[in-house]
Amino acid sequence: MSITSEELNYLIWRYCQEMGHEVSALALQDETRVLEFDEKYKEHIPLGTLVNLVQRGILYTESELMVDSKGDISSLDERHLSDDFNLVQALQVDKEKFPEISSEGRFALENNSENSKVSKNGTILAERANQEDDTTSISAKDNLDGFVKTLREIARLDNIVSSIWNPLDDSILAYGEKDSVAKLAKIIQTDQEGRKLWDVIIIAELRHPFALSASSGKTTNQVTCLAWSQDGNSIVTGVENGELRLWNKSGALQNVLNFHRAPIVSIKWSKDGTHFISMDVENVTILWNVLSGTIMQHFDLRETGRSSTNSENNTDRDSLGVDVEWVDDDKFVIPGPKGAIFVYQITEKTPIGKLVGHHGPISVLEFNNSNKLLLSASDDGSLRIWHGGNGNSQNCFYGHSQSIVSASWVGDDKVISCSMDGSVRLWSLKENILLALSIIDGVPIFVGRLSQDGEKYAVAFMDGQVNVYDLRKLSSNPQNLMQQSLYHSSTDNVLVPKPIPLYASYQSSQDNDCIFDLSWNCAGDKISVAYSLEEGSIVAI
Repeated sequence: MSITSEELNYLIWRYCQEMGHEVSALALQDETRVLEFDEKYKEHIPLGTLVNLVQRGILYTESELMVDSKGDISSLDERHLSDDFNLVQALQVDKEKFPEISSEGRFALENNSENSKVSKNGTILAERANQEDDTTSISAKDNLDGFVKTLREIARLDNIVSSIWNPLDDSILAYGEKDSVAKLAKIIQTDQEGRKLWDVIIIAELRHPFALSASSGKTTNQVTCLAWSQDGNSIVTGVENGELRLWNKSGALQNVLNFHRAPIVSIKWSKDGTHFISMDVENVTILWNVLSGTIMQHFDLRETGRSSTNSENNTDRDSLGVDVEWVDDDKFVIPGPKGAIFVYQITEKTPIGKLVGHHGPISVLEFNNSNKLLLSASDDGSLRIWHGGNGNSQNCFYGHSQSIVSASWVGDDKVISCSMDGSVRLWSLKENILLALSIIDGVPIFVGRLSQDGEKYAVAFMDGQVNVYDLRKLSSNPQNLMQQSLYHSSTDNVLVPKPIPLYASYQSSQDNDCIFDLSWNCAGDKISVAYSLEEGSIVAI
């Protein structure tokens, strides 16, 4: 027996309406999903339900005083029977039995937040290299001094599997569907009868022929990958049978690039927009010339460490990774066998460098144009930082216990990552230490995305929940952050990171509804969400 926060919001909204508090009801209606609940449950929930539930809670608390732990009737207190057991008394009893509820976590008063450094629900110790996590953990909701906002859905999309916003236009969204079709849409706000509503206007349909891949054995041909050029004027779509198509911003077809024979997992444009790299699930990587549509280089890396241009025996091979990245206008990196990362130059057919350190498939590659460092993450649970011209990583971060699904640069000194282990972690390069941490009940995280301004980080959990973390509250100076957020455990005398502040949350209304993909618009005020069961959503921040 339980009640969710959304259900409680609905009961409070009904109570405000019943008491004539129209302004409060309207504010709650604007920030929550109460209208959805009203459509489903309006006819089944009588007036006064919230007050009735609170009264039953008081009665339950009073009954607990009359029954001991063995289930026997306790001796009756005549003074208690003569008093009117009310809400204040019930809260006092509850406070005595569960003091941590009223003094810690999200319920802590602002002036008490500094006095409760360690949650009674447990903490997690700062990781050192090759050191296992402690059995306890920090909850993402501990020690937060702000209200956690409930995000509002402003528009529905089709049954989508991927999405990506235009990097320069915060109103244009591209999303891929399961039937070989991607769509370009413009999200605009309209005023209808004094109410601000959002409309999704389809600009163009980006269609691929529904041709199945004979080698992969797939019975579908969904859009698996979308990638805008950095100037936002072109987009490449990739599907399960390996076909790539190049379109302009208006949805006009520019070229058909047909060489892959397996689902596309990654596409990355060069900064000048003249080339892009594509990679499929069979570890085939191709460098394309955008202007001519021709193949400049083709890499078919095998576990033997050798490169081949033929496609024999490509089926059922282990994945080397799911990401590629540019590190210069004419240099790029791709995953290699046994966790290696190969560095290539446009004019060279053989690698000019090899980065060795990971022991599993590469999940993330991201180059920082400011500090000229490469970030990599792997299924082995580690992150590494690489400097040009050096085959050894300058930083290696351990702490995740499962595959890392996302990692991004936060400025020039910090890196944020999330993993299937359900944790979000912020690391410092200079101090080589874990700065901040958040764990939500160990629920696996499927997707993580950093907003373009670097101020917010959105993660999607297996249960359909989206959490948005506020990185603005974390100091830009790692030393200050250590002083503010790290403290010594009284028992083990080691540094313990505080949680990453949680800004907002959104929960799918469908049970068992996983999230395939997330994407921020460039303004950082909207997120597109692709679900496994229900239609996609656009959520306002």
